[in-house]
Amino acid sequence: MQAKEAIRLLICSESQHEAETLTSLLRNAGHATRASLVQSIDGLKEKLNEQTWDVCLCRLEMQEVTGKDVLSEILRQGKDIPTIYFHDDVDSIAVEKALKGGAVDLVPAGEYNHILQVVLREIKNLKLRRELREAEALLREAEKRCQVLLESAQDAIAYVQDGMHLFVNDSYANIFGYEDADDLLTMPLMDMVSTKDQGRFKIFLKDFNSGKTRSGEFQCKMLNVADKEIDTRMLFARATYDDEPCIQVIIRANTGNADLEHKLKQISSQDLLTGLYNKQYFNEQLGDAVDQAVIGGAKGAIAYINIDNFGQCKGSIGIEGADLVICDVAHLIRSKCREEDLVARIGEDVFGILLSGSNAEQAQGFAEHIRKAIEEHLVAVDQRTIQVTVSIGLALINDSSRNPKEVLQHAHEASYHVRKLEGHDKGNGVYLYNPAQLAGSDSERLQAKVEEAINDNNFKLLFQPVINLRDEAGEHYETLLRLVDDGSDVSPQDFLSEIPTDLKRKVDRWVILNTSKRLAKQRSEGNDTRLFINLTNESLIDESLIPWLQKVLQASKVPSGSMIFQFSESDAINHLKQAQAMTKTLAKLGCKVAITRFGSGIDPFKLFEHLHVDLVKIDGSFTKELNTDKGMDSLKELLAKIGEYEKASIVPFVENANIVAQLWTSGVSFIQGYYLQGPTEGMDYEFNDE
Repeated sequence: MQAKEAIRLLICSESQHEAETLTSLLRNAGHATRASLVQSIDGLKEKLNEQTWDVCLCRLEMQEVTGKDVLSEILRQGKDIPTIYFHDDVDSIAVEKALKGGAVDLVPAGEYNHILQVVLREIKNLKLRRELREAEALLREAEKRCQVLLESAQDAIAYVQDGMHLFVNDSYANIFGYEDADDLLTMPLMDMVSTKDQGRFKIFLKDFNSGKTRSGEFQCKMLNVADKEIDTRMLFARATYDDEPCIQVIIRANTGNADLEHKLKQISSQDLLTGLYNKQYFNEQLGDAVDQAVIGGAKGAIAYINIDNFGQCKGSIGIEGADLVICDVAHLIRSKCREEDLVARIGEDVFGILLSGSNAEQAQGFAEHIRKAIEEHLVAVDQRTIQVTVSIGLALINDSSRNPKEVLQHAHEASYHVRKLEGHDKGNGVYLYNPAQLAGSDSERLQAKVEEAINDNNFKLLFQPVINLRDEAGEHYETLLRLVDDGSDVSPQDFLSEIPTDLKRKVDRWVILNTSKRLAKQRSEGNDTRLFINLTNESLIDESLIPWLQKVLQASKVPSGSMIFQFSESDAINHLKQAQAMTKTLAKLGCKVAITRFGSGIDPFKLFEHLHVDLVKIDGSFTKELNTDKGMDSLKELLAKIGEYEKASIVPFVENANIVAQLWTSGVSFIQGYYLQGPTEGMDYEFNDE
């Protein structure tokens, strides 16, 4: 597991408290954030030269500097930093003025949820712009390499626009007997086709240019420089040359092996069991369909058809019987499809259909027709009659489709979602992918899952070793919670934000209670084990937690010092008074306290003036930047300052030997990460081997 890429947040404000509040917005929404406060133009220039920033939150009016000054300096330096103004009084005229001045938005200062959504929107937009710039740079490099390959290729290749040659390579010129490839430039391709084939060729080009196919093949006789006929095969594909849309033409002499090549191509694209197309071919055609939608405005959809409870069916009728079911369903699906629909088997019990030209209503109607036909169909297997149903997920293909992998994933998620629809717990339904509905239903489902896990005592606890580099006695682990959902482990960051306050507190108490039991057992076997236990912000402000915790410690009979309670820097800042009371009481009980995600705030060391803290876990973004000299210097500076406060430090996300080597002399107290060992259900790390 790697540290999440931190959002680099530049805040221009006269109030440090306001800056901390804005930083906490992102952290509380689950986004790692590294923030810096700027209060002057000189300070802004320094920060802009230090590193790359992702977003700037700026008060529109301040005494030392105005929002206009900040944006002007950002633009002067040519930085792509989306700048969001916030102000106490906002009206439509002010918003319009801010947008015209180059800001991406102007938001009322107190509307924090509004600010959060605008920041996340602009982070997403910035990510897309960066990806586009990177893709354009890679494209330029690829085009350079492609041009070299084109010129030296053995294949005869040409690029044609509006029927005229834009580029031909030497192999292309040689096929037709031209000594110089330039002699063919601006020559019409039609003039090189034999007169008796020109009628067929015009029809082919009309169909190809209309977008009915993205690639095609045409066999005809062509004329060389001496007007002699040559049997050829022309392979057509849409392309660009010098940023101009055109057609790529590859010409091959017709050797008589065309039928054999066609058969070999057909076999390579075929599923051997059903005779349908296979997954590889389906993905290739899906890629073409997405390209046609994005570039040419075509539309379509895919259907992801999953046979319900196929594993149970296979166990009942055996492998051969299951193959008969697959073949029978495949034949039925193919018989219900149009000729232009592409049908493939893309998994053991999964079929895919590429529906060209279909909109949402047409795709849903078609899928329901398929679902009903399969439900009513009976399969004969060894004198037994088998009836199967299917869950069909649909995803649209249009100019908003990002890539074929995402479209297929959406259809798969939609198929999975069928079983969550009312009355469809066993499948047998159709669902069109809708991200808004999926998010809402998943939230309700997760809440129910969490309640069930608490009531049935079936959460999963994992333990990851935390290694002491100072050769001190004791074994340390961090306790990590997992929610088991349909056979997969779900981490707290994926479900805690979806559940209400009282349920978060119950989750924390479940973790504390069950961790204390595991700890008692571990220590009874002679191990000097100490466990880090995470607390949510809801437990931090829960006044009833400490009395309850005292009872747990008494019942478990584990030393209070063997339990280390940790909460995040942002939670401590947001609930400073409650955190102060909590750490003071925990210290009286003999428990230790750790602050996590430390170092990403405006002035994190101020916390030490208010809180009793024993250990400090560095924010994971520092580890991610250790591959740079500046990153290592920043971490060493942070560790040195932590040492001045006499706090033990922990560096997480240690993922390779190089990071260990860098940290060995950095002054850090503990390290933790997958390179040492990932989370496991047991506490069995060999600390003595270190």
